[in-house]
Amino acid sequence: MNQRIRLRVIVLGMLMVCVFIVLIIRTFWIQVVNYNFYMESNLRTWARSEVLQAKRGTIYDRNHKPLALEASAYNLVLFPKEIAELNQGDKVASGLHDLIGKPRSELEDLIKRTKQQQVEVHTQGWNMDYTQLDRFKEHFGEYNDFGEWLHFPDYGVGLLKATKRYYPYNELAAHVVGYINKEGEAISGTEAKYDALLQGQDGKVEFLKDNRGNPIPSGKETIRYPTDGESVTLTIDIEIQRFLNDAMKQVMAEWRPHKAMGVVMDPNTMEVLAMTSMPDFNPNSYWKIPDIGALTNHTIHFGYEPGSTFKLVTLAAAIEEGVFRAEDHFKSGHITVSGSRSPIHDVKTEGWGYISYQEGLEKSSNVAFIKLGLEQLGADKLKDYITRFGFAKQTGIELGSESKPIIAFERPSEIATATFGQGGIIVNSLQLATSYAAIANGGTWKQPSIIHTPASSPRGERRIVSAATAKEVTERLEKVILNGTGKPAYIDGYRVAGKTGTAQIPEGRGYSKTTWLISFVGYAPADNPKAVVAIVVDQPQMNGDYTLGGRVAMPAFRDTMLRTMQYMGVKPEKNVADTSRTADSAGGAGNQSGPKPQATTGNYIAQEVKAAVASIKQESLDAVVLGNGSKVLEQYPSEGTKLFTEEAVYLVTDKRERIKLPSLSGLPLRDALAICQLLEWKVDIEGEGYVVKQEEQNQDGNRRVKLFLASGHSIYKQRNADQGAAKTADVKE
Repeated sequence: MNQRIRLRVIVLGMLMVCVFIVLIIRTFWIQVVNYNFYMESNLRTWARSEVLQAKRGTIYDRNHKPLALEASAYNLVLFPKEIAELNQGDKVASGLHDLIGKPRSELEDLIKRTKQQQVEVHTQGWNMDYTQLDRFKEHFGEYNDFGEWLHFPDYGVGLLKATKRYYPYNELAAHVVGYINKEGEAISGTEAKYDALLQGQDGKVEFLKDNRGNPIPSGKETIRYPTDGESVTLTIDIEIQRFLNDAMKQVMAEWRPHKAMGVVMDPNTMEVLAMTSMPDFNPNSYWKIPDIGALTNHTIHFGYEPGSTFKLVTLAAAIEEGVFRAEDHFKSGHITVSGSRSPIHDVKTEGWGYISYQEGLEKSSNVAFIKLGLEQLGADKLKDYITRFGFAKQTGIELGSESKPIIAFERPSEIATATFGQGGIIVNSLQLATSYAAIANGGTWKQPSIIHTPASSPRGERRIVSAATAKEVTERLEKVILNGTGKPAYIDGYRVAGKTGTAQIPEGRGYSKTTWLISFVGYAPADNPKAVVAIVVDQPQMNGDYTLGGRVAMPAFRDTMLRTMQYMGVKPEKNVADTSRTADSAGGAGNQSGPKPQATTGNYIAQEVKAAVASIKQESLDAVVLGNGSKVLEQYPSEGTKLFTEEAVYLVTDKRERIKLPSLSGLPLRDALAICQLLEWKVDIEGEGYVVKQEEQNQDGNRRVKLFLASGHSIYKQRNADQGAAKTADVKE
């Protein structure tokens, strides 16, 4: 018995020895022979790494105000299994639909993915503003803060802490600054153009953890620190940008154009102080735009035929070449050009008779500029000056997507139309502003810039006309404001030089007769320019009445320029219209008193009629009371509208059916239609221009009026012949 036990013990001992020998051999094999192989395998298993994200550089305006910077944000995640266990799927879907606007069906699909531990909610739930946290608390109660993320335990919802690009001024300068999408990609503007500079270089940390996430003792840690992005400073002044945006929003609201563009420049440095394109967008919520076109910077992207604002080039060339003789006279109205199927007309087809070339400039006569550009300069010289003024190539502004200009004319008829900015001339708004800035600074074209650089940095620069020529052009453009088509751009106390433009819109093989592109470019003070402002409005809704063009762009110019001058500390001069210098050879004395001053309408609704009338007269405006009531029920124009003195403010004081339609004679179509709509009269229209006669019908309660219109060269008709209350001129070109 004992012998059997001893045998078993011996056998068991030998087996154990064999096992230990095998283990020792195996351990030796793993830890010595194949040490490198298994260590590399383990390192791959234990290795962890995290990206150390670089901070994106800030975009500043010229005064170091941040236009784009990094801000706290949250990324939304769901825990489907937890939501199912809590039975909160319906409430989570409803709550998140209200919070972020994601379709409920898509949210329900994410909640049903119970096999996944965590589900990210793109795109609406990504890079949410930090202010959303309060709204999440209202829907899902209190949260637990785990440092890098927040957890709402009653609903299975989480928020990961992150950073996002934040634009504190919202729409202001949006097209210049650009935006970052929810995927972190730079899409447009400065963000895209200088993406490599702004984004910097991400870093990385590498370390070892076991499968439970615990750090491995003596584990090596490697860190490559991130390099933050560099900041970019723009030439934009956000306050001037605000002035321009306010004016352009008013244009959009009042005239409902397809698009509108504006530029403010410093003519001495060619730095862009403000640039806007309407419709615009908010880069903080770029996805909420109604039309994808709102993301396009039309100021540099949209090419168009500029019309009469382009006459600057022909005028400057004619003066520089010595062929502009202001006192010489020509026959206005129309001119026949070789190769043209029909005569080319002035806006006033019958013309003004024989007038001087200075008068031709003030009245914006196409015939005058055809004679100067085609007959006096010729095609080669005209094209040379167009090239000098920067219209033959892109400006080189530090933004993407600038349109390429087109200068194409060969036949005499094409050269003729090019002299006044139609036909084969396609430019963008920045090019137009730059050409006026070159005259404003004394005749030097410089490459425009929107990125602030040291003054010593080399930039393209060339002289295009002599200083004497630039001075004379300025003086003659001043007369356009004082005596000609630019009167609505007059600013009391400041000398303004500028030019209007009403360009026809190409349609089929010809041009539209009902829509136009309205523009105005000017600078001030004319004797020492501090700012150039260009306003371009594409197809404003003028009901086919081109005579309203002066009310579209020039008020926006005037408001922007006045606020800019005040902001820059440029003090107004007394009697500036009387002391303005005129060209030595300018024809005609003109009206040196300048346009009549302006007044702004107040809010007269609910006031006693007598008090409202007194307030209106105090502003040197004319009050027209409609009805026999004691209080004002409605008014036209609305509060805040700028009018020239002696213009009418209409006050509705009674029920519409009791009010007799007033005389509309002398009013432009837009005002006449507004009054008829105010009093609920249906309108039939015959002709174009201003109301010269009205025929009323009132059968079976159907109030209808037929308005007869005739073209004229003045928007504001004479209301009081005894006082000679002449209103401002507004001529289509």
